[in-house]
Amino acid sequence: MPGHEAPIVNTGSGAVRGVSLDGGYAFLGIPYAHDPSGDRRFAPPQSHQGWDGIRAADRVGPAAPQTEDPGRREMFGLPDYEIDESSCLTVNVWTPGTDEAARAVLVWIHGGGFSWGSGGDPVYDGARLSARHDVVVVTFNYRLGALGFLQLPGAPGSGCLGLLDQLEALRWVRENIAFFGGDPHRVTLFGQSAGAVSIAAHLAIPDSRGLFHRAILQSGSAEMLLGADEADERATEFAALLDTTPDDLTGLRTLPLEKLLEAQAEFDQRLEARGIIAAFLPVIDGVVLTEQPLAAIESGNAAEVPLIIGGTRDEGRLFTELIPAAMPDESAMLAVFGAAFADPQTAIAGYREQEEWTDTRSLIAAVLGDELFRAPTDRLAQAAVKRGIQVWRYELAYCSRATDHQLGACHSLDLPFVFDLLDTPAGRQFAGEGAPQEIADLVGTAWASFAAGEEPGWPQFADDQRLTLVLDERSVVTADPFATRRAIWERTGLGVGHTAGRAD
Repeated sequence: MPGHEAPIVNTGSGAVRGVSLDGGYAFLGIPYAHDPSGDRRFAPPQSHQGWDGIRAADRVGPAAPQTEDPGRREMFGLPDYEIDESSCLTVNVWTPGTDEAARAVLVWIHGGGFSWGSGGDPVYDGARLSARHDVVVVTFNYRLGALGFLQLPGAPGSGCLGLLDQLEALRWVRENIAFFGGDPHRVTLFGQSAGAVSIAAHLAIPDSRGLFHRAILQSGSAEMLLGADEADERATEFAALLDTTPDDLTGLRTLPLEKLLEAQAEFDQRLEARGIIAAFLPVIDGVVLTEQPLAAIESGNAAEVPLIIGGTRDEGRLFTELIPAAMPDESAMLAVFGAAFADPQTAIAGYREQEEWTDTRSLIAAVLGDELFRAPTDRLAQAAVKRGIQVWRYELAYCSRATDHQLGACHSLDLPFVFDLLDTPAGRQFAGEGAPQEIADLVGTAWASFAAGEEPGWPQFADDQRLTLVLDERSVVTADPFATRRAIWERTGLGVGHTAGRAD
């Protein structure tokens, strides 16, 4: 098939011509929303008005504006993104064929702490996932950092603009995916980290109802959002770095992009010094989001769609091991445990008994992973089951063979398995040489089967046995593998709902 001209697809906005690949086609960099710069900065997205003629869809579009992300270089050995505020809101589609097969659709929401990332990242190349499992795969960009999540008075929706961009992209999928061989009635959201947090938010956003029918949350949380008051405080502090105030909407809209990004980089550093790892998060603003997603699920105010929920065993080691730093002392470890637990000394003793690595940095990593991802995932799964929602639970336990195996099964290690890219340079740099293709095959089949409306291939999670698929060189279904850890959380009072992304 490579070498043959890709077909022209007529979308609702105009015609596009993609590229031919092994087993299918890619249509890249298609605009789904209007230019969000200038007077439309800090404003909700507007549908793209279309174009004349045939638009080339042969390369991904620029990423949303963002500061440098050294973690991406360390993880995957990839350079910084090309960014552009005016043309960043684009979608990418991989499909086995532009026929009328009405295939299941997997729509990816990328992670990056709501400040970094791109749907066009080669780490999220959907070609293999699409071709090998006969599904349509979609990725897209959304506004990040201050442009996506800075709450400003007089700018409706400004604390949730990134979510509103995602909503606009989902509307584009509903209206156009049939032209690419997909079924608009079988759309599954899948996303990791900030992408999974976004999916949890969409479960609670009324306008998102009906735009997706199933969801896969990888290493996320239904609690990592900001309250309106804290969002206002952060906006005031951020605006002060620009010698202005949050109500100076005209000034903020005319500010050169590079100045805004310089302030964003400084703001990130300030909050990180205070133990907060996510400077910008979606805001429970009372309009787009009226309550925390976990609370919405518990109260029955969320979309009750089938869910796959999971993460990685050693989530926190990405943050402590990837970028070398001095070994923290006992007082630093006590501060971390003290911020997370009502009874830190008992928690420290419990973690020492359970963890393979018991040095201070490793114990800090274990707490960060549990507080930010593992415990919220556990609460989300249990809340959904109590509402009668179908839930399948998993955990990736396979340890990366990169960097002398010190990363363990860290945050984001699932990405090259999900997208079947273990043999690429980026996949090898992060997962190491010889990572088992069997895990990628299992995950790809499970995600595609689930998107098609079937079960993913292991028993449902329920309150009695809490069966969980543990992905490793030998993958097995285990009854409640988090029981002993949960006992520590419950006995020592691990804080619930750390909405500010605090890590101190």
